Amino acid sequence: HIIAISGFNIALLAGMMLQLFTPLLGPRPAVLVAALVITLYTLLVGADASVVRAALMGGISLLTSRWLGRTSDGPLVLLLVGGIMTAIRPDWLWDVGFQLSFAATLSLMLYADPLTVWVRQRLERWLPQKLVERLLGWLSEAVLLTLAAQLLTLPLMLLHFGQLSLISLPANALILPAQPAVMSWGGLATLAGLIHPWLGQPFAWVSWLFLEYTITLVELMATVPGAAVAISLPPAGAIALYCLIAFLTWQRRHADSSAWRRALGHLPWRQFVMGGAILGSLLNWAWAASLPDGQLHIYFLDIGQGDATLIRTATGRLLLIDGGQFPARLQEQLSDHLPFWQRSLDMVVATHPDADHVGGLPAVLDRYQISYLLVNGEPPGRAGPYAALLSAAAAQGVEPTLAQAGQIIWLEDGLYLEVLHPGTTRSENRNDNSIVLRLVYGDFSLLLTGDIEAETEQALLEGNTLPPTYALKVAHHGSETSTTAAFLRQLGPSVAVISAGVDNQFGHPHELILGRLGSAYIPVLRTDELHTIEFITDGHYLTMLKHP
Repeated sequence: HIIAISGFNIALLAGMMLQLFTPLLGPRPAVLVAALVITLYTLLVGADASVVRAALMGGISLLTSRWLGRTSDGPLVLLLVGGIMTAIRPDWLWDVGFQLSFAATLSLMLYADPLTVWVRQRLERWLPQKLVERLLGWLSEAVLLTLAAQLLTLPLMLLHFGQLSLISLPANALILPAQPAVMSWGGLATLAGLIHPWLGQPFAWVSWLFLEYTITLVELMATVPGAAVAISLPPAGAIALYCLIAFLTWQRRHADSSAWRRALGHLPWRQFVMGGAILGSLLNWAWAASLPDGQLHIYFLDIGQGDATLIRTATGRLLLIDGGQFPARLQEQLSDHLPFWQRSLDMVVATHPDADHVGGLPAVLDRYQISYLLVNGEPPGRAGPYAALLSAAAAQGVEPTLAQAGQIIWLEDGLYLEVLHPGTTRSENRNDNSIVLRLVYGDFSLLLTGDIEAETEQALLEGNTLPPTYALKVAHHGSETSTTAAFLRQLGPSVAVISAGVDNQFGHPHELILGRLGSAYIPVLRTDELHTIEFITDGHYLTMLKHP
């Protein structure tokens, strides 16, 4: 939470702008400058849900306190901001960052002050007043705020990530003091670097010291045995935990505690009830929107330099073919295209053991129960992501199925997967042992080629097992070792998709392959340019979308 762009950064930025420009321009013009800088900063860092939430709340706070001279009602402002954001982007409701950001903010509003008062009362029994004030100043920022924020984020953390961190409090306490320096010196480096790189470099070196401290500390904390405990919480469990927290909070509200009465007694409960009703309606709409729409959806996921394809059938069955090399990136993509309550996949395919195809899959099995795993039969070795994938499947009681040319896997009426490769013989080149799949739905067909190279393409041509295809997933990220002219002529695709990372070190896709596709007048869709690409088809007509 600390190193993510959120309210901490917005508050720091607003404070810096007000301090700098209030003496120069006066209070109200300084507010306008701060609001403008916050807006530009939000756009600069990508305008994710948590950043937009922090920016809107920061802007409203500036307007009410600095411009109008009034105190703002925190929970009411939070409700207003949530309404604005979900009105503009309803899909943000199941964005994990959105949920965590709002939960943490509400948790701070409800519990930070009462928790501080409770700790103060305990300390004053044993320590002098001056020492208590000094301790509270450090404890509030380093420990108490983190603890308060975690009360309402805990159910979400267990739901989405399946683990409870036991080391977050000391880690945050040690990391927090360095973050203002990271942001201020990094900001100066960026601004100076716009004029000339060497002007920004001295500031960047200072920022680097604090960044290196942060990264080193995080890596060190991650090695502590027992730093996290695996606790997987289903949606029903998260709801039950929230109900328990709400009950205890309500009960405490009626206890004899002036701090809790101040914190909870004047909350706009009517607005909360109305907001809850609206939120419930929106969640119901989100659930309805996630139901199968009778069409086949194919997502070529933007997971950097790697390969991952998510398929949702007309009746809602889910297939994941490969998973890229970055678990967090894959989880983010799956969260973008699946409802947050989804916890199962009908089928996972590992086309071959390379890390850029299976690196993200073991983590998928930590979160999703799978029913079927298709592999190419390569020996797993003693370590690595492929071995971890097989181990995770075994833990779920899933026996991997060996792909063999000629297999037909019926997914539902009118939709099937045909295995074209590997056959009975094996190549010494691991890429050439990739699983090749042909997905057929009515008049639509898609050829998924893994990382096969010219050797396997020629074998498929000689075996007369390659019917024409409507769409081609270009092999090996557009490497020059694949996608021969003869292969293209036989397939005659109407569109080609290439999965590759931006400015990757391998130079994928290769200019030779792009030229070959262009010469055949085949439109090319690339994840490094368009991000996630979605095909939607009813088996007759195809719609192609890109997702930012």
